[in-house]
Amino acid sequence: MVRAFRILLIALLAWAAVAVVAHAEPPSQVEVALPEPTGASAIGVTDLHLIDPARRDPYVPARARELMASVWYPAAAGAAQPMRPWFSDRIARAYAAGLAELGPQVTGTWTVAPSHGRVDAAADRAGGRRPIVLFSPGLGMPREASTAQAEDLASHGFVVVALSHTYESMAVEFPDGRLVQNILPRAEDPDQSKTMIDLALRTRVADTRFVLDRLADLEPAALPEHLTEILDLSKIAMFGHSLGGATAAQAMHDDRRIAAGVNLDGSLWGSVVTEGVDRPFVLIGGSEHGRAQDPSWQRFWSVTRGPRMEFRLDGSQHHSFCDNQLIAPALAAGGVIPADFAATMVGTIDARNSLDLQRGYLRTFFDTTLGRFDNLPKAPATMLHPEMVPVP
Repeated sequence: MVRAFRILLIALLAWAAVAVVAHAEPPSQVEVALPEPTGASAIGVTDLHLIDPARRDPYVPARARELMASVWYPAAAGAAQPMRPWFSDRIARAYAAGLAELGPQVTGTWTVAPSHGRVDAAADRAGGRRPIVLFSPGLGMPREASTAQAEDLASHGFVVVALSHTYESMAVEFPDGRLVQNILPRAEDPDQSKTMIDLALRTRVADTRFVLDRLADLEPAALPEHLTEILDLSKIAMFGHSLGGATAAQAMHDDRRIAAGVNLDGSLWGSVVTEGVDRPFVLIGGSEHGRAQDPSWQRFWSVTRGPRMEFRLDGSQHHSFCDNQLIAPALAAGGVIPADFAATMVGTIDARNSLDLQRGYLRTFFDTTLGRFDNLPKAPATMLHPEMVPVP
């Protein structure tokens, strides 16, 4: 419980890293860019505004539950549409406003370059129907904070549907101009923390299942050209970071449409801890997180009947499993934050190496479990990298 409470606080304050400065040098200006995706496909991306009229929002009961999701997909070559921002200006400003409450002013400025996805580009239907991978972020985090993983999977032929969980995510921007921010109260003790996480998990699983329902009845005319034609609703997997990893496990437990799952460094919650799953699942932990340290992983492992694997990413910390692993080292290199603070946040592993490993493992696992590889020996060479340690 202590670890879960610590992770909750880290997730809510993640972006405070950029507000910590331990020197008095002239202000720096840093632009952080996403590494190029590794696949051959061009990438398209579209945002979905989804409303569930059958469900009252658990955080604001007077409203129906509404969500934003980004769909990343293989695009037809030659699209000329603009690149989607990694973070929009309004969401970036929301981060900055939150930072002002959490620590001293940033010495220097930082911006982020665009993503590699072209907004509403026509989908590439030459490859037929494509497997679908759902993504859920850490508690308090927006879907945009794992863009590097989503767009890379899309470049290899997957359709990735990334969710922001409204009122819990740090900021969610809606098409009508609303910017809805996190309204979760600060948890003062472990019991409050558990209550908050239990509610968030139930809400996230319901969000996930609702999105799966909606994917089956999307109106082609309201979407980029050919997008509905390439969705293979018979091949669905899910991954997530932190509480998003717990969401992937519980959603897979509750909904048999999800054939496989990956948890990136998240403690597990819900009935899946004591009942497990009967389909393939992978646990990937940071240097200090695994079955030896986390009782929820131990219990899940002991009752899971399906194929299961555990890995430890040596040199990593909790925020090595989202885009913070790119942002923190870049800010440290530019003098915006101290290098030792960045290391406490994302570890000592080289950021690009960490990302390449995660991209390779996610892609290989989803290729294998969704039927695009016959067996694991066809996995890329990154499966054998010494920093990704199999845990027996």
